[in-house]
This record gives sequence, structure tokens and C-alpha cells, in this order.
Amino acid sequence: MDVVRRTFATSLQLMNEYPQFTFSQSTSAYSEWIDEKYPAIHDAIQKRVQEGRWEMVGGMWVEPDFNVPDGESQVRQLLVGKRYIQQHYGVDVRIGWNPDSFGFDWQLPQIYKKSGVDYFVTTKMNWNETHKLPLKLFWWQAPDGSRVLAYFPNGLGGDINPVGIAGEVSAATKLNPGSGEIMHIYGIGDHGGGPTRVSLDMAQPWVKPDVNYPSTSFAPAQKFFTDAETKLDTVHAPLWNYGVLTAGTNKLPDPPAGKLSLPVWNDELYLEFHRGTYTTQATLKQNIRKSEEELLNAEKYSSLAWLRGSAYPQSPLNEAWKKLLFNEFHDLAAGSGIGIIYKDAQRDFDIVHATAGEAQRTALHTLLDDVNTVPPAGPKSRGNEASVVVVNSLGWPQNGDVEMNVELPHAASSVSVEDADGHPLHSQVLEHASGSNRFRILVGAGDVPAAGYEVLHVSGAQAEGRAAGAPEPVHVTATTLENHSLRVVLDPSTGCITSLYDKLSHFEAIASRGCGNQLQTFVDTPRASDAWNIDADFDKVTTPVSSVDSMQVVAQGPERGVIRIERHWQSSKFVQEVILDADSPEVQVVNDIDWHETHVLLKVAFPLAASSDKATFEIPYGAIQRPTTRNNTWDSAFFEVPAIRWADLGDGQHGFSLINESKYGYDTKGNMLRLSLLRSPVWPDPDADRGHHHFSYWLYPHAGDWKTAHTVNHGYEANYRLTAMQVEPHEGSLPARHSFISVSPANVILTAVKKAEDSNALLFRVYESAGKQSEVTLHVPQGGSSAIATNLMEHPETDDRVALKGDQATFTVHPWEIQTIRVNYSPSESTKTAQIP
Repeated sequence: MDVVRRTFATSLQLMNEYPQFTFSQSTSAYSEWIDEKYPAIHDAIQKRVQEGRWEMVGGMWVEPDFNVPDGESQVRQLLVGKRYIQQHYGVDVRIGWNPDSFGFDWQLPQIYKKSGVDYFVTTKMNWNETHKLPLKLFWWQAPDGSRVLAYFPNGLGGDINPVGIAGEVSAATKLNPGSGEIMHIYGIGDHGGGPTRVSLDMAQPWVKPDVNYPSTSFAPAQKFFTDAETKLDTVHAPLWNYGVLTAGTNKLPDPPAGKLSLPVWNDELYLEFHRGTYTTQATLKQNIRKSEEELLNAEKYSSLAWLRGSAYPQSPLNEAWKKLLFNEFHDLAAGSGIGIIYKDAQRDFDIVHATAGEAQRTALHTLLDDVNTVPPAGPKSRGNEASVVVVNSLGWPQNGDVEMNVELPHAASSVSVEDADGHPLHSQVLEHASGSNRFRILVGAGDVPAAGYEVLHVSGAQAEGRAAGAPEPVHVTATTLENHSLRVVLDPSTGCITSLYDKLSHFEAIASRGCGNQLQTFVDTPRASDAWNIDADFDKVTTPVSSVDSMQVVAQGPERGVIRIERHWQSSKFVQEVILDADSPEVQVVNDIDWHETHVLLKVAFPLAASSDKATFEIPYGAIQRPTTRNNTWDSAFFEVPAIRWADLGDGQHGFSLINESKYGYDTKGNMLRLSLLRSPVWPDPDADRGHHHFSYWLYPHAGDWKTAHTVNHGYEANYRLTAMQVEPHEGSLPARHSFISVSPANVILTAVKKAEDSNALLFRVYESAGKQSEVTLHVPQGGSSAIATNLMEHPETDDRVALKGDQATFTVHPWEIQTIRVNYSPSESTKTAQIP
């Protein structure tokens, strides 16, 4: 905070001394700090903003990382950041300003455009270690076709050097024929300071109008983009991406006289550097994923409770979002900070977890108070039973097993479970002390309604049994796990999965003589920037963790089989539980790792039977293909890449999805798909990643490609799991099984539901996940009076109204489009939702 105060105070003083000087500020959180701690500086900045000399750019709460945070976090960076600037300074931010982030996802132009941001500035792509992109001023296009006008300055910081600036102008003219104008950013940028008197004095001779040196002036960044827009030739705009550049067709056609022809970059901006930032500081990254999920769930449930008369916890949730967003700052989320900041971050995350947890508990209490949880009448004795509600936060029915803790009124030797209609469900006791009334059980819950719940009833029983018509139980031996869809075979000498057979499509997912789920270690001593980098030659020497201390069956029941593998290597210990549930098409691998290495990278590897020259990876609000080949330098540069919840490799007929709950680094080479698990740099934090880690990943072999296999949905289900809570049996107006919200078709993903910031309305955010235009049906809670599409800032898009009939909103979503629907509720109408039949 002191760096911000000194930088801002110095810039204000320099404005008094140099009447032409302008200043651009990119981080909204700094404004809140100044407003709260230094009101005199805040008032002076407000005055300069109104004069046009203090320019607000960026629009985000901080300058975040764009590889780790999910799409909704990027939306909230802009929603929170732009609203603060608008409310306190009366201006709208139109320039995205992220000079130092470590690469930029392909959907960012759409997120920017739908947030009222038309321009984008970064210098980081100049850091590419293999290829310097031949781009200066260009259009950057998202997969849905949205475009922002983007610019790569030569760098940040430094003085105003006329010789250097003249060279920049010459180079820019070659890249953008017809431009002849550059934006030069100067001052002390890294760690604060801003422009100096030395720089401003140096500029004085060159900003005089009678000097022939290329016309130079102080101006806000917006003027540069406005001037460029007057010259644009929008007709001659060739599409570029990495593949086109590989072919060498990167020369622009000559523009019409007086016009400026710009290329269109139709791809992610992948930084060929700092690839270790997807993995370093694993606990922080796990906190980010968990916090995103907790806040989104808390908003969904709080929105539903608000319709039933509860106060919406807008202020505490917004403050929790601010803490999450701040800790997604690029140098923090990337894992490249000093050790103390991660202790500070943990305190913030503890508050986020507590705030989201309290909001969710309060909202669910309101909702479940109205639910009929009384067991259905029947001949069975009801003297020793409990009611449990299983909750699904996703926008489609979730079918799977759910763990639950149950306390019966009286002791029992086992339990039986029935669904809301009194039909028996299959279950397995996971933990129970003899003579106790407490059980931890695994239940095949069936289809739990979309964004809804189902009441289950657990009764004391004398013996376990499977429900009639239930799928075949899991068969377990010392080295195999098998259910109706999968057969898993492990090698007792290495612990590897030697066979992962998809029984439904009759296909072996693991390559012949392959060692799947192999833990591999690599010497990880990057040539520069220890915490930041993984070098291209990291895999020259691979050392597998192949010594098995023990492998044993630790759970063998009708609903779940578990084989535990214990290993050690050097100073670290590894415990993996390979889990197969009766109804699951996936294998879960639960990891407990005690990690005490230095300069070692740990990955898990899967050699696959089906592969192609491209693999697919989830990115924020979308997916992208990247090469698995090393045919040229462009392909080779993708030796470590970021992804959110999953990566998929296959040949179109068969495939394999590797799904995670808290990891972000992948690599694919030929038929090998690997997930990065841990690193151990020593600088700037000598203790980075040392200690205990607990996390899971899932192995999902499938027929067809990732789209037909609904890998996107499986990724969400692994992260937003079914949850269960015991409740007191009571009457209620809501049925024992109910969906509050649902969306179809399956390729349209519901990601966020929240109360509108400034009105009695709910916002429903969806995105199209498979690249095909779709007619969407969104079922919303009853009582809505009207619906309209909005942008990501929650402002109506007046030309795109939504048909709302009863509880059903219908609209069109374009390929890869992020769409937000606002449904208006009045207080009188929202109270009527208490009578949902």
C-alpha cells in the first residue's frame, strides 16, 4: 500500500509541475486502498480524472493471472473493478491493461468485449523465448468472433529516449504499414515509482510543436486507440494463428491509400516462457479452485433463498470475491512470490471459505425448511431412521455416488437407503463402530435434479443388501477393479495401471505394454527464474517412482473398490488410492503426497492407445486444441501448457480425458498425456510446495471425441460434487425431489446464478461449450416477470430480448458464446415461489 501511496502522490505532484503530463492507472483495488486510507489523495485523483489527465485503464480489480483463474473469476475482475471506478470516479474503463501476465486465454477478447472493454495492451508477449510474434497493433479474436483492438508496446518503464523511440516508430511502420504512430510507456513500473522528473525533463524538447522529430505528445492511452480507429481498413484483415505463422504466410497485404490494414490473431496468446507458473505453489492453486466453487455455489443457493424471502448476502459475498480476486494477481497466483505472501493469502482464503460456507449454510437452511422431508408411508417399520438431503449445484441432473454421514436415533448394525419415493437404493457402509448409531455410507443416489435436491431416507438394518435392479457391484481382487463399464488392472511390482479397458466400447485405453498412472520425476533446474520456468529439455531424463512399498485392497464392497499403493522416493512418500465406484465410468485416484524434494518436477503419465496430432484442453469458458507433435519449433514450444479442469487425447473414435480438481499444467507428446502435480523451486520461496498435499484426479476413457463423451460435464461434476446433509423430518411445501434451475441442451453449461447488483433480478450465466449454435431452454424459478440478455456488466443488450413463458426462458446461443440472462422478480411475485407444486 505504501508503494501505491508514494507513486500516486508523486504523480499528482508532477502534474502540478508539468501541465502536459498524463498518468494511467490500471488496478481498481489501489483506488479502494487510497480512498480508505488517504482521502486527500483520493480527492485529488478524482479532480485529475475529470480533467482527463489521470486515466483509468485495466478495469480489473487487479492485473490477474489468466491461466489459473476460471472464466467467472475473469468476469468478476471486471465487474468488481469497473463498477468501483464508475461509482467513485464517474468514468467507464475501455482499455484492458495487463502488461505482465503470463499468457492470455482465447476467450479473453469475448470477456472484454461483453464487459465494455474494446482495447487490450500487454508487453509480456515480447518475452517469448522461441518466437517473437510479428504483431504490434492488431485485432485479437475470441472463438465466438468477438474482437478487441490489441497493442504490444515495446516494453514498460525506462526513460524517454528520442533515439529509441525513433527506432520503435520505424519498426512499427514495418509491422503496420500506414500507421506511423506508437504508444511509448515510460516510468518506473515494476514495484512502483511511476514517471520521474528526469523522464519528464528529457521529454520537454521533443513535445514542442515546431520540432521535426516524429511528432511527440503526452496523451492518455485512449487517444492512441482512437487515432488508430480513424485509419482502420476493416476489409483487408487476414486471420492469423500459430498454424498460419508456421506456414510462413505472415505478410500483410498493402492497405488502401490512407488506410491501416491489421491482422486478426484468432488464437490464444500463449506465452513461450514461465510455464512453471501453472504448477508452483500447489496449495494456493487449490485454494483458488476451491474458493471459486464455494462462492459460485453460495451465490446460487443465496439467490434461491432470496426468492423465498431471505436477505441476499451481497456485501459479504462481494468482499469475499475481492479477497479471491486480489489473490489471483499474476505474480501471486503464478506461485512466483516470496513465501510470506502465501501465508497472507491463506488468511484471506480462510475468510473466503468461512464466508461462502456461512452463506451456503444459511441459504440451504432457508430452502430445506420448506422441503417435505417426512419418509413416505409404507409397511416398513420407521422407528430408527434419518432423512438426508442430497444437493446438486450443477445445471443438469447428476448421477453418481455420494458419501454421507448419518446419525440414527438408535444403534444399528447396518443401514438401508430409500429414495424420495420409497424405492430402495444401493449403498455401502464405509465407516461404522460396532454398537454405534453413526455411519459414513456411500449411496448410489441416482439422478439428483439439476440445481436441486432429493430427500433420501436411511433406516437401521441388520445386514447390507443391494437394491433390486442395481448395476453389478464392483469386483475387486488384489490387482483388479471392475464394474459394469470399466476394468482396471494394476501391476503389483510398479503400481502402474497396465490396463484400463472400456467395456462399453470394447477398447483398451492404455497403450500396449504401457505404464499408466506412472509417477515420473524430472530434474527441474531452469536456466532462469526458478519458480517461474520449466525448460524445454525438462524430459531428457525421466526417473519414475517405480518402487512399491505395499499394494493392498482397503475397500471391497458392492458400491466401491479401493486399492491403496504406497511408495517412497528419495525424501518423499506417496500414497495413492485407486477407486472405482459401481456406477462410475471413471477411475478416481486420490493422492496423499509428503513432498520434500528440491528442484524436482513431479508428473503423472498415461501412454494411450488412441492419439492424434492435437490434444484438447479446457480453458476459461471454452476449449482449445494444441499440438502433440514436435514437427517444428512452433509445435515444440507447447511442451507445457495450461488447462482448467481437463485435457483430452484421442483419435475421434476413442479418447481419454484426464480430469483434475486443482491442477493446471499438462503436457502431451505423441501418445503420452501427462499432468503436472508438484514442483520444488528454491527461489524466491525456498519452501515452495514442500509438505503434505491431498488431491484427486480422474481417468475417463470414452468412445467418440470429448464432445460426444460430455467431458466438459464430467469435469464440472468432479469439481462440483454432490453433497449430502442430514435434516430433521418435517412437512413442507416443496416436494422431496425438485429442480430449481436447469438448462438444455447439454452443450450449454450453467456457470453462475447471482442476484443482480442493482435490481430485483437474478442473473443466469451460461456458455456454449462445443462450438455449435444452439436453441437454449432455461428453466428458472417461478415468479419472473420478464427476461432480457445482458452483457457481463449486467447492462441490458436491448436488441436481444429473451422469451419468458412461466418458468421457461428461451434464446439462441452462438458457438462458444458466453450469455447472461437477467430475469426480473418483484418482491410480491417472489413470495409466491413458496408455493411451488
